[in-house]
Order: sequence, then structure tokens, then C-alpha cells
Amino acid sequence: MHEQIKQRLEQIVNNIGQLPSIPDVAGKVITMVNDPDASFSRIAEEISKDQAITTNVLKLCNSAYFSRGKEISSVERATVTLGIKEVKDIVFVAATKSILDKQIMGYDLAKGELWKHGLAVAVLSKHIAMIKKKSEIADIAFTGSIIHDVGKTVLALYVQSAFKEIVSLVDSKQITFQSAEREIMGFDHQEIGEKILTKWNFPQILRDIVRFHHEPENAPNESKLLVSIVHIANTICLMGGIGVGSDGLYHQISEEAIKTIGLKDQELENLYSNLPDTINNASAIQ
Repeated sequence: MHEQIKQRLEQIVNNIGQLPSIPDVAGKVITMVNDPDASFSRIAEEISKDQAITTNVLKLCNSAYFSRGKEISSVERATVTLGIKEVKDIVFVAATKSILDKQIMGYDLAKGELWKHGLAVAVLSKHIAMIKKKSEIADIAFTGSIIHDVGKTVLALYVQSAFKEIVSLVDSKQITFQSAEREIMGFDHQEIGEKILTKWNFPQILRDIVRFHHEPENAPNESKLLVSIVHIANTICLMGGIGVGSDGLYHQISEEAIKTIGLKDQELENLYSNLPDTINNASAIQ
């Protein structure tokens, strides 16, 4: 284990102020969406308190991916036209872009690649939920996918320092990249990501997605389905070359996740073959 890196990461994890921050509106909207008494007007009012988020939300509402064919010029109109859950997804995209749309050095991801990967995984996760007739969780799959790799934004510099040791361990022990991260540095990007979401006061289901997206078999039973959906989408996108960094060759699809979702061979094959459509849909979110 690389003790200096481990100690530095422990300091970061224990000092919550050093972890990335997110606009308050994102957490508030997530909470309000889960409140049966929350009205369209209350949610719109909350979003409108943040001018920058409001501007980006309206832009995204009229994007090729989210648009319903009619121009949307107010947040309240967006909640009525698109629905509360869809607007929550849009708020989340607007709120997290500044955190994820950057160069991730240790993972050899150029500026924008982590962000594009997250969008592609989100689009594919939502699609998987829909084809398996799980529309009630499609928005959670989308949200969790956007931020599933947020831990890499903190861990990147330390992975860069220990990269040779990590890869050597992967090859010698035939273990996954994140397992080697944990063994060398004391943490992997899933654990760091969970710490970030804890700081943001996000629901447990989103923390579970971030914490177990490479290890769905270890997820709690109540979140195993959603974690498995994001895991499948993430692995397919990596295999398709979307957001592949220095760790991209060290991931494999979980058979247990396939069973948990109930994906048939033909459905899985279709997800691979339709990946260009997924990329196009993700590109339309801008």
C-alpha cells in the first residue's frame, strides 16, 4: 500500500470541505420529487432561485433529447410539459456538468470525456429500465448514472502517481482496476464517490449506485436492481469505447447483474448493437 497517498486521501475524506460541492438546488429538487405533496409551482420556484441553473435548465428543456416539440420558456411550464421527474433529471445535468466536465488526469481522460461517458451511461440506463418495464425507476437510473464516476474527480491525481503499481497489481493478481486502487491507495473511486454523495446529502439509493457500480453483487438487496442496471450500461459504454481511460480495459460485465435485471441474450445484444443511437442521444443533451 502507498502510505503517503492513503494518508492524504484519508485527510480529504475526513475533511468534508475538500470534497466537491454541488448547487443546493440539485439536492432540494431530488428531495422534493420524492415528496408526494410537492407541487409543480413549488419545484419551479426552488429551481428559479438559482439563475445559472435556471438558464441551463431552460436550454436543456429545449434540447433534442428532452424536448417535446414545443418551445419551453419557463421552469414552471417545463414541469407541467415534461413532468417533475424529467425536470429533476434536467436540473441534475445542469448542476453536475461543472464538476464532471473536466480533465481527469490519472485516468487519462481528456476534458469532457468523463462527462460524455456519464451522459451515455445515463441514456442507456434509462433505456434498460424502460425495456424491462421499470419506468418507475428510470429517472433514478439516469440520475445515478450521471454521477457514478464522480469519485474519479478526487482520486485522479493519486491514480496518476500510483498508476504503474496499480496496473502491475491488476496483471499479477488478475483483479479489477478498482480492487487494485483500493489495495494500493486504501480507497477506490467508488468509495470516494460515496463520500461525496454523503456530503451532498443525497438519498441512499444514489449512494449505493455510486458505491457498487463495479460490484453489483455486493449491493444491498433493496438497491441491487438499480445498481445492476447502471453496471450493465457502464460496462457496455466502456466496451464501446465511450469514456475509456487508463482503466478502461480492466472491467468486465457481471453475470449476476444480467440475472438480476432479467436481460435476455437478444436484449443484451441489442444494447451493444444500438450503442451508436445511445451516443447520438447523449450528444443531444447540451
